[in-house]
Amino acid sequence: MPTLVKVKKQDGIVMAEIIKMLILRVTDACNLSCCYCYARGGESKRKMSWEVARRAVDYVTARSRHFKIQFSGGEPLLNLPLIKKVVAYVQNCNLAVTFQLQTNGTLLSPVMVRELKKMGLALGVSLDGLPDVNDALRPFAGGKGSTLATIQGLQNLAAEGVKVGLTAVLTVASTSQLPRLVELAAYLGNVHGLSLDLLRSLGRGREGQIMAPNVGLIRRQVRAALERARDIAHLGGPVIKFREVERLKYLLVHGRERQHYCYATTGQSLAVLPDGAVYPCASLGGLPDFYLGNIMDPNFSLSEAVVGEPWWGRKVMEIKGCQDCPNRTLCGGGCLARAYSYTGRVDVAYEGDCELRKVFVEWIKENGFASLHS
Repeated sequence: MPTLVKVKKQDGIVMAEIIKMLILRVTDACNLSCCYCYARGGESKRKMSWEVARRAVDYVTARSRHFKIQFSGGEPLLNLPLIKKVVAYVQNCNLAVTFQLQTNGTLLSPVMVRELKKMGLALGVSLDGLPDVNDALRPFAGGKGSTLATIQGLQNLAAEGVKVGLTAVLTVASTSQLPRLVELAAYLGNVHGLSLDLLRSLGRGREGQIMAPNVGLIRRQVRAALERARDIAHLGGPVIKFREVERLKYLLVHGRERQHYCYATTGQSLAVLPDGAVYPCASLGGLPDFYLGNIMDPNFSLSEAVVGEPWWGRKVMEIKGCQDCPNRTLCGGGCLARAYSYTGRVDVAYEGDCELRKVFVEWIKENGFASLHS
């Protein structure tokens, strides 16, 4: 498998791990109470200790030369001291590591922004739309809307020259106003890209209060958002790139194929919860079917934990519904967590994932291959 390489030892050949992504859920605490949160942020106040974080970093460092650390939660900035300690530890050890942090943006005061900028973290900010939608989906724990606080955080980042990516969870409500979110991103001025993350039926998202968009709504509104971004750019406004479109462009330009959707299905991703529990990705944290052990166990071995799991090595050609799709090697079979959350299986494709990528591929082809180099 792509995560394992043969290494010759004096006592024979063993399998060594290659890990490319370490996700540290540094806290379960959150100042928001998002209606669909897969991690049920805020319902627990657990925070990751330095011992757990250091053990996870050391484990990956012993096996991989280059990797990314992503800080998640909850709201990760509620455990900023640990984040700072991890960054300092990595830098003091001269490790080839990049950092990414996903935040709700409400805690991004000018002082906080300067600290994050100094650490060199790449930032993603979650925002589902304008206040009429985002306030309902992503309220503070007390029920008050969070949109204005998030926008203020984004403006504080802009004042320090920090560019960010926006992540929008696609529900019926947020999908319906995607073009307006593109307009807001352009107005803010420091948004370099937009990631569209289809609702996962996990955590509070499984309680049925928030609905996922159907394929028709996805097709209409995602195309409308792409058109709005193009029109803004043509009028001299900022270029708002869609993350998945850029990834598909890269595959097409370089003639690459995508057999797997993400690192989780190849065992190249390690998601560690505050108590040290390990899962293949953050979205699957807490689900017994994906529990891999505890990072604090001195005998923990990712390569041994994933072998035999039905999702390990999940290739697009083995997924029901993908074999006859002409775009299968551009897609990788869709998100493991969404497939499992909606169908209870890992060998099927979630129709929302399929439709989203079909729209992106069609958009690229309609706008001409030459534009892929821009």
